Amino acid sequence: MMHTFFKKNIQTQSTSPDTGFTMVETLVAIFILLISITGPLSFAQSGLRASFTARDQIVAFYLAQDAIEMIKNTRDSKALAGESGDWLDTLGSCAPVNGSVTKCNIGYSTRGRAALACDGTLNTLCPKMVYDQSTREFRLHNRPGVESKYSRTIYLSELVPNREAQIIVVVEWEGPALEKRRVIVQENIYNWVPVFNP
Repeated sequence: MMHTFFKKNIQTQSTSPDTGFTMVETLVAIFILLISITGPLSFAQSGLRASFTARDQIVAFYLAQDAIEMIKNTRDSKALAGESGDWLDTLGSCAPVNGSVTKCNIGYSTRGRAALACDGTLNTLCPKMVYDQSTREFRLHNRPGVESKYSRTIYLSELVPNREAQIIVVVEWEGPALEKRRVIVQENIYNWVPVFNP
C-alpha cells in the first residue's frame, strides 16, 4: 500500500503540466546570455575604434609627406630648369625670408599646385583642407569641395642661406571621441645644385 502511494505521487509530479522554469532561473539565464554577448561586442567596438584611428593616422601621415614632396619637387624643378635666384623663391608666400620661419600650406588648387600663406600667428594652424570627391584629392582650404577634418600647416625655415632648409609639417584632426590628434613630420632639405664662386 505504501509502495503504491509513492508511485502515484512520483507519477503525478512528473506528468504535471505546471512544471517549468521559475522566474529566478529565467533571470539568471538571461543574465548569463547578456554577459556572453556583451563581451565580444565590446571587443569588436574597441577594434573598430582602433582601426578608424589607424586609418586617420595613415591619411594624416600621407598628407604631411605630400607637402614635403611638393617642396622637394619645387626645388628640383627649379634646379633642373637652370633657373637662377634663391632656391626656395618658387614657393611664393611659403619661402622663408632672412632666416625667418614662414607658416603656410602647399596643395592643389583648381589650376594645379599652389602655395598659400596662412593668416595668424605661428602658433595657430591653417584652416581645414577640402576633399574634392570628383578628383579624390585634398585641396587648399579656399577651394570648392567638401571640408575635410584635416588641417595641414607647414613651417619652413632656412637654416643655412641657399644651402639647407627645415620643413615641419603638422597635420591635425579630431578623433572619434572629438579629441585632438596630430601628426608631425620634420625633414631637412638641401640645395643640391653646386654653388660656384668665381
